[in-house]
Amino acid sequence: MASGHTLGLIVRSRGAATTRILRPLSQLIFGLSSQFGSGRVDGSARSEARTIRELVVPKLLLAGWSPARWQREYPITPGGRVVLDQRVHQAPPLRADFALLHAERPIAVVEVKKSSRDVRRGVQQARRYAERLDVPLAYATNGQRLIEIDMRAQIEHEVQAFQSPEKAWTHYRNANELTSDLAVAFAETRYSRRVVDAAGNPKKLRYYQDVAVQRLIRGIASDKKRLLAVLATGAGKTNVAMQLVHVLWENRWPRGVDSTDSRPRVLYLADRDILVNQPMRDWFRPAFGEEPITRVTTSSPRSKHLYFALYQALDQVGDGTDRLFRQYDPEWFDLVIVDECHRGSAKENSAWREVLEHFSSAVQVGLTATPVSQGHADTYGYFGPPIVEYSLRQGIEDGFLAPFQVVRVHLDSDIDGIEITEGTLDAVTGELVPAGIYKLGRLERELVVPARTEEAANYLTDLMRRTDRLGKTIVFCVDQAHAARFREAMVNRNSDMMQTHNDWVVRITSDEGELGKVLLDRFQQPETAVPVVVTTSRLLSTGVDVPTVKNIVLFTAIKSMPQFKQTIGRGTRLDADNGKEFFTIIDFTGATRLFDDPTFDGPPIRRSVVNYGDPIPAEATEPAELDAAFDDDSPRSTVEQDAANDDATDVDDDEVPADVTDPDHIDAVRRRSTVYTVDGIDVRVASEGVYVVDRETGNLRLIRFEQWVRNRMLALELDRESLLAQWATVSGRKALREALEEELGIGIDGLVARLNRPDCDPIDLLIHLAWDEPLKTRRERANRLTRGERAFLSTYAAEARQVLAVLVDKYSANGPDDLDAKVLVLPPFRDMGTPAQLAARFGGVDQLREALDDLGQQLFKSTA
Repeated sequence: MASGHTLGLIVRSRGAATTRILRPLSQLIFGLSSQFGSGRVDGSARSEARTIRELVVPKLLLAGWSPARWQREYPITPGGRVVLDQRVHQAPPLRADFALLHAERPIAVVEVKKSSRDVRRGVQQARRYAERLDVPLAYATNGQRLIEIDMRAQIEHEVQAFQSPEKAWTHYRNANELTSDLAVAFAETRYSRRVVDAAGNPKKLRYYQDVAVQRLIRGIASDKKRLLAVLATGAGKTNVAMQLVHVLWENRWPRGVDSTDSRPRVLYLADRDILVNQPMRDWFRPAFGEEPITRVTTSSPRSKHLYFALYQALDQVGDGTDRLFRQYDPEWFDLVIVDECHRGSAKENSAWREVLEHFSSAVQVGLTATPVSQGHADTYGYFGPPIVEYSLRQGIEDGFLAPFQVVRVHLDSDIDGIEITEGTLDAVTGELVPAGIYKLGRLERELVVPARTEEAANYLTDLMRRTDRLGKTIVFCVDQAHAARFREAMVNRNSDMMQTHNDWVVRITSDEGELGKVLLDRFQQPETAVPVVVTTSRLLSTGVDVPTVKNIVLFTAIKSMPQFKQTIGRGTRLDADNGKEFFTIIDFTGATRLFDDPTFDGPPIRRSVVNYGDPIPAEATEPAELDAAFDDDSPRSTVEQDAANDDATDVDDDEVPADVTDPDHIDAVRRRSTVYTVDGIDVRVASEGVYVVDRETGNLRLIRFEQWVRNRMLALELDRESLLAQWATVSGRKALREALEEELGIGIDGLVARLNRPDCDPIDLLIHLAWDEPLKTRRERANRLTRGERAFLSTYAAEARQVLAVLVDKYSANGPDDLDAKVLVLPPFRDMGTPAQLAARFGGVDQLREALDDLGQQLFKSTA
C-alpha cells in the first residue's frame, strides 16, 4: 500500500523518487508497457545511451550499416491521448531505438537495453515495433548479446552479429515474396515529397499508411485485380491513394518506359463532389501538377492520365449516344480507385456497379472506413478481404486520431414518447393531428414539436458557453426542415454572437445550393472563425474534412453502423496547432448505443445513465424501457436489421431514382407522410451523463465526474492526513498539484469551479469527494486556527503575529495561494513595510518561510 508518507517523499522531490513511484502507475493507466514505447522508467537513459554509443553502433558498423542507412529514435506513434473533463493527457511517443533502412524505408528494427540488463527484456518491444512497421526482422540487444527475431518464420535465436544490409534486404524480399523485378522496383521507389504542410515540410506517411501503400503495390505486382484498404475516417486514405499512384507513375506501370504512353491511366471514382474535389485539389495537383489531371463531367477526354469523376457523370449520356463510361474502351484505365467504396457501387444490382464491371480489366482499389456486408451490398464480396485495416480505436491509441467524450442527453419527450390526444389541431394548418403516441423515430418526420428543438438548442448553447463558443460544431438533424428550425433556435439563443459574427450559425444542406458550398468551404478552413455552428441533415456525414470540429451533435436517430461511423468520423481528425485535440459527441437520440455493438471498432463501453441527484451504482445499466424509447413503434430489431432497413445512403434503394444522389433529396423522396406541428408541449432535459475514459482499463464509462475522482483517489491508496500535511507547505502544495494532476488527469484547483464551491479549499473538496468527509470552508479553517491555536500564535512576537493574522484573513478570502511570501508585496502588507522589513519581524527570510509552513500545518491539521 502506498502510504501518505511515501507520497510526501514523492512530491518533495520531482526526481528519481517520482520516477520510481508515479511512472509505473502511469504505465498501468495508459498501458504504456504494451503500447507506447520503451517503458524506460528507472533513470537509465544515460547508461543506455552509453551502451548504444560504445557497443551497439560499432556492431552495426562492423555489419556494414553506415549511419546513412539507419535512423535513431525512429518515430512510430506520437502517443495516445485521453480526454477527461475538457483536458487532454498524452502518453509518451512510441519510438524504435534504431530503424535499419533501405531506400529510406525501414526493413528491420533494433531495441536496446543497457548492458547490465537481461537482453531478453527488449524482445517483446522489438517484436511490437516490427509488427507495427510490418518489417520481418527485429533485434533485441544489450550491447553484449544479440537476439535476432524472424517475424515471418516466428523464430528467435541468439546471434553474434547483425545481418548485413544486403542480407537484411534479401530477407525482406523473401518474406514479402518480392520475386519479380517490378515488385522490387516498386518497393525501392521513394515516396513523393511534393505535398507539404502549412510549415512547408513534406507530409510524411504514418507507419500504417506506409504499410498500406506497400501492401497495395505488392498486390499489384502479383497481378491481383481487386484490393481493399480499410482505414478509419481521418486516417489519411487520400495520402495512401496519392502515394500509390506516385509509385506506379515513377515505374511507368504497366506499359514500361518503351511505350509511347508510359504513364498509368488512373480513374479516381466517388459519388460526391467533395470526395473528388478535395483529393484533386489538396493531393494530386501538388504531387503531379496540373497537366496530367482532368475532371470528367459531360465529355470523355482521352489526353490525360489522372481522371477524376463521379458515378453520376459517368452514368449520363455525354457528347455521344451512349453513357460516358461506355465511351471509354474497357481496357482504357489501368487503375480505378474507388473512394468510399462501401457506398454507390457497393450493391451488386446497382446501376453504378456497371461502371466497375465495364472496367473490370483494370486494377480496382477500394478505400473505405466502413465496409458493409448486408445482403446484396457486400464490400468484401466484391474486393475481397482487406489487405490492411486501421481502426478508429487504434488511431486514438496511437495518437493519430482525436479521442472523444460522449454526452448523452435524454429529453423527457423522447423517453416515453409524446401522446397526442383526440382533437389536437396542427399549429400551422389547423388540421386534426392523428392521435397516438409518437416515439423518437417519428418525431420531426411525422410530428414536429418546436419546444423539443428549442430545448436541445438551449442545452447546446449552455454547453458551448461553458466550453468554447467558437468551437466548430456540426448538428445532424432529421431533415433539411429540421436543420432550418435548429438553426433558427440557435440564432435566437445566441444573438450576441450573431451580432458580432453574422454567420456564427448557418444551415448547410442541398437547398442552399452555391451559397451552401461557399459556407462549407469557409467552415472547413482552420483559419476561418465562422461559421461556428453548422446544422445539416446528412450532407456532411461523409467525406467532409473539417479538422477543427470540436462538437458532433446527434439530433437524429442513426441505426446504420456505417452511417454512424461516418458521422462521428467528422470529428476524428487532430489539429493540435489550432487547438483541436479531442472532440465531444452530444447525443440526444441514443445513437451512441452503437458503440456497444461488437462491429464498432472503438473502445467497449459499459453504459450507465446519471439522473440529477440520484446515487450512482458502480456499474449501473440503462433501463431497457429507456433504450426502447429510441426505437420506432415497430418491434425491436437487431443492429444488422436496423442497418439494412435504415433510410441511410450507405446502400442504394430501388425506390430512389438513379439520378437522385444527394442524401437530402433521397430523404425527401423516401418520406411520404404528412408532417404535423404541435405547440403547447413542455420539453425538458430529463437526464444527462458524460462518458469518461477509465485510464486503468482504457474503456469508456458513463459516470458522474465526482464519482470518477473518488474512484481514482481510492485506487491511488492515499490517505487524507498525508494529503493535508503535504498541502500545508508552500513547496508541498506546488508539488502535490503536479503529482495529482499527473495521476488524476485533472487540475485540483479546477474542482472549485467544477463543484461551484469558491468558498472551499481545493484540498478539502478533494477529500470530500474521496472519503465523504464533511466539507469545510476556508473561513471555518481560519476561525478554528484563530480560536483554538493560541499556543501556536503565542510563540511569535506581536509584530510577527500581525503578519500571520493578515495572511490567515487573505487565505480565508482568496485561497491557499495567499499563504506565500510572494503576497508580501501586495496590500495591505505594502503599508506595513517592505518584504525584507516584514521578514525581519520573524528573524529573517528563512525564519519567515518556516513560519509560513508552520502556519499552513496549523491551518490544515486533520480534525477527523
